Amino acid sequence: MKKYILISIITALFFSGCVKDEQPAPAPPPVENYGDIVINELITKDLTDPYYVDGMGDGADWIELYNKGTKAVNIAGMWVTDNPGVEEDYVQVPDTDATVTTIPPKGFLVLICGAADAQGNDVPTSIADGKVFLDMGLSSSGDNFAAIYDPDKTEIDKSDDFNGLEDDKSFGRKTDGTGEWQVLATKTPGMPNDGSEPVAGVLVINEFMASNDIWSIPGEDPSATFPDWIEIYNTGETAIDMGGWYATDDLEDLVAYQLPSDNPELTTVPSKGYLILYCDGLGEGLHTSFKLSSGGEAVGISEDGTSLTEGYTYGDTGSDLPNPPTDFSAGRNEDGGVSWVIFDPDSSTPPTPGTANGQK
Repeated sequence: MKKYILISIITALFFSGCVKDEQPAPAPPPVENYGDIVINELITKDLTDPYYVDGMGDGADWIELYNKGTKAVNIAGMWVTDNPGVEEDYVQVPDTDATVTTIPPKGFLVLICGAADAQGNDVPTSIADGKVFLDMGLSSSGDNFAAIYDPDKTEIDKSDDFNGLEDDKSFGRKTDGTGEWQVLATKTPGMPNDGSEPVAGVLVINEFMASNDIWSIPGEDPSATFPDWIEIYNTGETAIDMGGWYATDDLEDLVAYQLPSDNPELTTVPSKGYLILYCDGLGEGLHTSFKLSSGGEAVGISEDGTSLTEGYTYGDTGSDLPNPPTDFSAGRNEDGGVSWVIFDPDSSTPPTPGTANGQK
């Protein structure tokens, strides 16, 4: 009997020692809900009231991320690029400060892209002053998409193509996290997207010069003679391609000259911007097949060649506008405005081909 008691005690001690020496398995690291993170808004050139001004005094590009989920997500270790599919162009979000890289539910995080320091050097990928900097810029030229990936480089989200995005315009989702992509009327980095679309606007004749002896025109071959010119202005917040439109010096002949329809880079009028038509008789590109008469006639544009989009006679009594003397121009007092005036080259408000009217 004593023998069995001794064996029982030894067995109990052995197993109790084994249990005592065992350590609990470490808890697995938390799994981040990377799939809840989406690209929500971006901008390729932030000029007016920029979100971040870099060391050179320029507004930096940025990408806004949004957490559409119900749990906070730390995006440290995720990858960002504007060249999806080319891994050497991926940039990894630093993991040095989780308080900065964690996005709360329904919250935002703005990634600052392509900033420069005071010496003009690229700011490296880093976290500083509570902001995330990525050593990558965004460009509006070419087929451009922004994409984000989890730490294993599995794609999580990708933007629509932002090729041709205008300066100071942001591109984002109409509804945070799920909406369709569009050019937004108002940029909102770090805040809910506005969702409204830019005002479309129209093209108007903004200024013209019928007799030119001294004025060099922006974009003109400097060796060319000084041409007559018509300035077109876009009143809206979205670019308008004037390719295929018609320009004329005779309101009874709306199809005097047709602009090329195969070169939008040449014929697109940017938001609140200008396009100069050179009235020199060359008949190619932005150079019309007609010249303007210094004695008075007309200026007009037509989108379809059958109806007048806008046109004015100038010159004789009874004309819509007075005849501007040589090197003077006729133009709207303010861009896109109603009142027309004559701009005197020797005054404080001279002709301004390609720039805002009424300024020197």
